[in-house]
Amino acid sequence: MAIPRDYYNFFDVCKMEGIPKGSADSSAFYGLSGIARMEKLKPIGHLFKEFEKAVRGGMRKQYGIKRTYYDYWKKYGEAPKLPTGRPLEGKVEMKIHVPEEIRDEFYAIVKTAKKMSDPSIRSTITYSSMASVAIKEFNDRRKQILDGDT
Repeated sequence: MAIPRDYYNFFDVCKMEGIPKGSADSSAFYGLSGIARMEKLKPIGHLFKEFEKAVRGGMRKQYGIKRTYYDYWKKYGEAPKLPTGRPLEGKVEMKIHVPEEIRDEFYAIVKTAKKMSDPSIRSTITYSSMASVAIKEFNDRRKQILDGDT
């Protein structure tokens, strides 16, 4: 995947910071650890990410930093504080877009189910847990697609 639009390319950052191309090339040779060791970029060096771009004959590594992180550093002179989030073991985040009316109906159903449930389990009924149940039911009803049956 090439560098997303909301990222600055490492070499563009070096140009903006007045870092010579030779220094940028030698740092990029060592990857993210080389970038993190660059004196001028030390405060934000840990915020760079690696991306791979398909080129003729294979893949090429590229490095980039979120534009908002770089812009914050330039404006305030310090690296931004990143949200730590809460890692949930065995779970991944899915960002989906649904029509507003589907969302509203879903929220109403979950809210009603929570009111109807036993008080001892109310805290386990969350929008996230119910979305997982909905996706699981969707998958279960379509197992034949995975099996190759139509």
